[in-house]
Amino acid sequence: MTKDNTLLKNTAVLAVSGIIVKGLSAVYRIPLTRMLGAEGMGQYSAAFNIFMPFFAFCCAGITPTLSRLSARTKEERKGEILYLQRKSGVYFGLLSLVMACCRLVVAGVYSSHLSSPIMFWGVALMCPNLIFAAQEAVYKGISQGTFQMAVTARANILESALKVVLGISSVYFAGIKLKEYCPPAQLACAYATISICGLACLLYIKSDFKKRYAGVKPVKTDAGLRLIFSMARPISASALVVAMSNFFDTVVCLSIVKAIPDRRLAAAYPYISFTARQEKAIWLFGVYQGLCLSVVNLIPSLSSAIGSAGLPVVTKSLRRENTRAASRQTDKLIKLTAASVVPVSAFVAFFPYEVLSVLFGDKGSQTILASEFLKIMAPVAVLSAFSFPLNSILHALGKSSSIFRILLVCCVVKAAVGARLCSVDSINIMGCVYSGVLFHIMVFVMSAAKIKKSGVRLKVRQRLAVPVMISYVLLTFVKIAAEKLLYTMPLFFRMFCCGGLFVVLYGIILFLSGFFVDNSSRR
Repeated sequence: MTKDNTLLKNTAVLAVSGIIVKGLSAVYRIPLTRMLGAEGMGQYSAAFNIFMPFFAFCCAGITPTLSRLSARTKEERKGEILYLQRKSGVYFGLLSLVMACCRLVVAGVYSSHLSSPIMFWGVALMCPNLIFAAQEAVYKGISQGTFQMAVTARANILESALKVVLGISSVYFAGIKLKEYCPPAQLACAYATISICGLACLLYIKSDFKKRYAGVKPVKTDAGLRLIFSMARPISASALVVAMSNFFDTVVCLSIVKAIPDRRLAAAYPYISFTARQEKAIWLFGVYQGLCLSVVNLIPSLSSAIGSAGLPVVTKSLRRENTRAASRQTDKLIKLTAASVVPVSAFVAFFPYEVLSVLFGDKGSQTILASEFLKIMAPVAVLSAFSFPLNSILHALGKSSSIFRILLVCCVVKAAVGARLCSVDSINIMGCVYSGVLFHIMVFVMSAAKIKKSGVRLKVRQRLAVPVMISYVLLTFVKIAAEKLLYTMPLFFRMFCCGGLFVVLYGIILFLSGFFVDNSSRR
């Protein structure tokens, strides 16, 4: 097998496993939201958002860095690879331990500020996973660098599948048997599941590594601490900035909303009947993070595999300094992303209440409020979906640092706008929605502008025009048909009929329009 075929095969393995993992994550997130409800998801999301910046800082750059370092070493020189694994395991193990301690301090201060001890215990239960994930990332990086992509793929699927089985069953059991004695029991099970599944994944990938390197003695290499961290730093920095965006929503925006008097929050949502025991700010935050973002984040996940699969092809063209070929491959990425993501986001924007009811059940005021959020965020999720292929192109151009700068600027603007809007009584949690929309628009515009300056042609507006026009025209008629002809059908079957009809007509019209015809190849 040639080197190019090997590269494409391994990329395909990761892309397919990524799709499976995304699907399993949705399978886990949907029933979890059903069982925890808005207030429970608010607490779960708050603790998770505190967890993620430390996780990103510690772990995000490990796998790609070690993948590159181990790829420089020939496979037959296994001793050097084993030495690299042991050295990296010590370095990042110590870093993860320090980050775990820092995270506990932050969680303790914040949970005390919100008078919510479960947030601290949630972070504490997830802390072991930071240490597990750091070691797991070391093994994954070396496996990918030595073209053992299937190991990483199986480990990712194992972790996600175990989370579905163990997480859902434990949360369900706690809700049935322990809820009347200990209301936070379901949350504790959800938190603990993350660490348990992380440990299982680590044990699996570690055992595979030991089998492949059995009897090998480590041989010292020149890959020192400075080199490893210098390579990991820009990747970790970009991931950290994105994680800090959600962290800011939790630590600052949620605190601002919580400071608004309850009567003013209630006045902003006259159709919601809050109970006396409900934490209104936590409840609103849970609707935003648990219901709305769970759906919105599914949309860009469709394009993550496209971006991963397209990266080696674009990189290959750029290394040969073939700008025309790179532009052609980039155009294909844009086409595939637009064709797959636009109809999904448009459908969610047209049928937000129905989509939420099918996924999470009809939760009354929770579903109504989340529908209002989705009407605003779903159309913009198209631009969010383009971040994966656009970032892949920037990586291929050798401009990974540009991604960090773009994200940093956009996150600072998002934070400032979000804090200002959330402080307005009538807007409150909607400030997170509006600032999130602004964030995705800015990232898209700035990334596209950076790529164009590098000489690679982008035809984003042209490629978006056809899918957007077809989707919105078709959905207008489908919406009318659903309201006039299908209103007596049960919700699930109505959505199945509407979605099926839309997908079939969309596919036919898109194909007949010649959208996928590569006109550039005729020149």
